[in-house]
Amino acid sequence: MKIKLIFRIFTFMLAVGFISCSHYLELQKNPNESSSEGKSHNAGEDCGSCHNKNGSEAANNAWWTVAGTVYRSDGSIQKNAVIEFWEKPGKKGALIKTLITDSDGNFYTNQIINYNNGCSPAVNVGLKSKSMDTTTFNGVSCNSCHGLNRSRITLD
Repeated sequence: MKIKLIFRIFTFMLAVGFISCSHYLELQKNPNESSSEGKSHNAGEDCGSCHNKNGSEAANNAWWTVAGTVYRSDGSIQKNAVIEFWEKPGKKGALIKTLITDSDGNFYTNQIINYNNGCSPAVNVGLKSKSMDTTTFNGVSCNSCHGLNRSRITLD
């Protein structure tokens, strides 16, 4: 009797887990990422305020797992910047993910990214590069800090 109860509880928990993850499975089937030819909106805004599981953009396959905006030092947007997410600061360890800014300077993806215990983002334009020197970044909206309580992400 006790084994049947444990089995039923386990089966219920497994079913709940599968149902709650179904949106993640759908995201993986339909990748949506920034590209140099792409166009987006609201450069500099906190992407995570709308592009989240409860936000207005979630139904449009636009639930971002990481997103942000890159600028030039003169304040204009930086097109075609390459954003890399590294395991360790200084572009060391494993390269976890690479994104490219679109024509509005934004980068984003709906793909699930395994940051393990955090990562160190790096922005690259041509031969120039700028990195975060910590591994505390765990995804979502870079603009929730940069442009608000930290300087914008800039690189010429």
